[in-house]
Amino acid sequence: MELRHLRYFLELAKTLHYGVAAENLNISTPTLSVQINQLEEELGAPLFYRTQRKVELTQIGEIFQQEARETLQHAEQAKARVRSAARGERGYIRVGYVASALLSGILTRLLTRFSASAPDISINARESVMDTLATQISERTIDVAFVRGPVPLPADVGYIEVEQDHFALALPDNHPLVEQDQPIEPAQLKGETFILPEQVSGTVTFAQRGGFILSRSWSAGSLNEVLANVALGNGVAVIPAILVTQLKLPGITYREIPGAIIPSSIWFLYRKRERTPAVNKLVRMIERNA
Repeated sequence: MELRHLRYFLELAKTLHYGVAAENLNISTPTLSVQINQLEEELGAPLFYRTQRKVELTQIGEIFQQEARETLQHAEQAKARVRSAARGERGYIRVGYVASALLSGILTRLLTRFSASAPDISINARESVMDTLATQISERTIDVAFVRGPVPLPADVGYIEVEQDHFALALPDNHPLVEQDQPIEPAQLKGETFILPEQVSGTVTFAQRGGFILSRSWSAGSLNEVLANVALGNGVAVIPAILVTQLKLPGITYREIPGAIIPSSIWFLYRKRERTPAVNKLVRMIERNA
């Protein structure tokens, strides 16, 4: 049974006249008769009473009429949905992100703007370890990601810088240097234990400015874990400056790093040869707003 059989049946059920139905369908009357006979043979039941004077639906035909109508409606809806998805109007996007991208507000601002322009595309977001996000995009377990650059990228993953930031210091409230009126110079933290976030570039540059190596450091991973250990007095940290205004936590004092800023930025990662229209639509919007 094919959709054309249903269309032929419904036209005949509407007109109850083979000649009229065939003309409306732009086929010959014998062809219509053959198609209806094939349909009845497949269903194993007569759909019409036929006499020389008239054609009428059987009770089985009346039941099948409703089913055929709904089937064609579903087929048209499916076609419309697929065409909508092909135009990038419908679908879903899997987004990976790191905490600082969320806390900065850039993730929410960009994705909310996109959702307003494409309400039928669903956004599924989940936080992940930063070092895995580019690989997840390459392996297609997610579609795009917000990370704190720079990060190494596979050849098939590109990036767009969506927000600029810089690094700042986080110290326990009871640290001796907190009471100092002057800016805290990097050299003053030589010998301290540094709690390393996922993006260590800021910490490495800070140590280089202070003329020391990170002999006492350990990786905490997520920003929440970094800040928890700072608050507990386990060390100091070089963190994204956005946290100074967005994440006030008890037990932690923030300080700007003196001298030229140590730059940081948030990157939007995507597949260079993306084939999904919904994802490409988001990438194009990010490019326009970068």
